[in-house]
Amino acid sequence: MAYAVVTGASSGIGAAVARHLVRRGMQVLGVARRRDALTALGDGVEPVVADLRTDEGIAAVASAAAGRDVHAVVHAAGMDDVRSLAATGRAELEAVWALNVTAPVLLTGMLLPVLADGAGVVFVGSTSALRGIDRHAGYGASKAALGGLTVNLAAELAPRVRVNTVTPGGTRTPMTEEYLAAYRQGVGAEHVRRQLSLEQGRLLLGGLADPADVATTIAHVALDARAMTGSTVIVDGGFTAR
Repeated sequence: MAYAVVTGASSGIGAAVARHLVRRGMQVLGVARRRDALTALGDGVEPVVADLRTDEGIAAVASAAAGRDVHAVVHAAGMDDVRSLAATGRAELEAVWALNVTAPVLLTGMLLPVLADGAGVVFVGSTSALRGIDRHAGYGASKAALGGLTVNLAAELAPRVRVNTVTPGGTRTPMTEEYLAAYRQGVGAEHVRRQLSLEQGRLLLGGLADPADVATTIAHVALDARAMTGSTVIVDGGFTAR
């Protein structure tokens, strides 16, 4: 049985990836902190309850994957932090980087013994690493770091393992809703309305993506794009094309 490890599988893009891979006949180790949300994904997803910001959580995922034939690892877990530079301290930066950068690096390393030849590792990036967004410095920097990880790990792990990043733009996820709520609280609803109008005007395809659309691309990069490694694929509705 071919397995995939999907972090952040309880909601949003991670949940969409888990469902998509199950439909493709894979068994998925779905990683998140909420067992109820993982269980709701149904047959084909084995819940792995873990906090990836801790060494214990990362070790728990590696333990669950031991002895499995892992063909894909998708690092969809992440956290946003809407915060001005003046309000950003060491603790806030370290919290974001612990989940968005440190966890994917350490988990990938611990999963190496169970990765099949030709396995695909996919980081989930963000267009905030490519275009400036108000009050997003810490988050955007953490997502930009994934580009460096992608090319360097691709060089290190080739030819046995492929490493790529899929970078979504605005997507209809719970994290997007949380970001908008925090942004409204920080700068006011009218400012948010103007900002959204500006950003949506740059979307060539007219609106936010559905998580399932992003999941399709992630699955292709993880499983089918056999000649691709060290690459970043942007799925943003044309946001960065303008």
